[in-house]
Amino acid sequence: LGPGGCVAALAAAQAGLRAVAVDARGPVPTRAQLVLVRPGARRALQGLGLHDVTGGRRTTTIRQVETRLREALHTAAADSEHGATPLQVHWHTSTCGLEVGSDRVLVTLRDEASGALRQVSARHVVDACGGRLEALGRPRRERAGPNHWVLIAEYGTPPWWDGVVGLRDPARHDMYLLFPTWERKSVIAYFDAQPDRAVNVQAMAQRFDAIAAGLNLGAPLQPVVSVDVMQRRLARASHDRVVPIGDAVGTVDVLLGAGMSTAIEDGADVGRAIAAAQRAGTDGAEMRLTCQTNARALARHRASLRQGRMLLWVRPIIERFWPAYQLPCVDRELPASPPMFWPAVRFIYGRRPQQTA
Repeated sequence: LGPGGCVAALAAAQAGLRAVAVDARGPVPTRAQLVLVRPGARRALQGLGLHDVTGGRRTTTIRQVETRLREALHTAAADSEHGATPLQVHWHTSTCGLEVGSDRVLVTLRDEASGALRQVSARHVVDACGGRLEALGRPRRERAGPNHWVLIAEYGTPPWWDGVVGLRDPARHDMYLLFPTWERKSVIAYFDAQPDRAVNVQAMAQRFDAIAAGLNLGAPLQPVVSVDVMQRRLARASHDRVVPIGDAVGTVDVLLGAGMSTAIEDGADVGRAIAAAQRAGTDGAEMRLTCQTNARALARHRASLRQGRMLLWVRPIIERFWPAYQLPCVDRELPASPPMFWPAVRFIYGRRPQQTA
């Protein structure tokens, strides 16, 4: 029940299906990574009646998007209790077993608090687990890009600048960017190492902390996230009743900012397409439509991966737009954004959405 999983559940319920939505995490989202909601994802959200998830902003955090989507999911689940299409939502519930048959998938669920197991028989399963079901035998995603380490953290200090500011270390080719968050109450710090370079993550984390200290950002609100955002994707589309979406199909390098948006597009398409498949009338037609749905998701991710690789190729040019500093020796006198920064953002990510009254 990240953004893609929430959208898939909402679209399936909107299409009249009975759905069970589970997540091993709790109901309160915590991920502070900055994301961009691309035009295709905005259209998908509008199709679910969610017209202004970002409050008129192009950028937001995963936490903000998940908060809005989970509110909509809880509303839909409450409505189902009053005679609408049944929709169940279960937190702290993980998937620990899959038996994929020709006409059903038997899913074993575990309550994380008690350890109790139960089974659900489903005509389709939407895998929005970001590749975690590979441990249960699902096809593994293959490497499709270079190593690329990033560190991300949110700090409670309000931004003291306009727009987005950043720095680069010309000796190490690292980039450090600061973004204002929702309602400018805090900031997201993003530390980007040169792709395809051997990185000492511990030393990188120490540099990251030293920069935050120099900027007087205080302690991070959540633990610092360090991750290799190397691109991965499935070699071929799924051909059974387990339908992967989002990162379970392929991960898009964070530099493109398309991972969450692609997952939202996947979820909206898959929720409605599964409903159409289940009403096709025959098992053969149902599986044919399901395979077509899987193929569309893989094609969508292949296109995003190509765009991501193009941005990685031009990263040395993007890097040079930012002012040079010897990191981590910085202070709060950060410069403004490069002159062409926002025109480039508009070109790549689309115009700022219109804020709903």
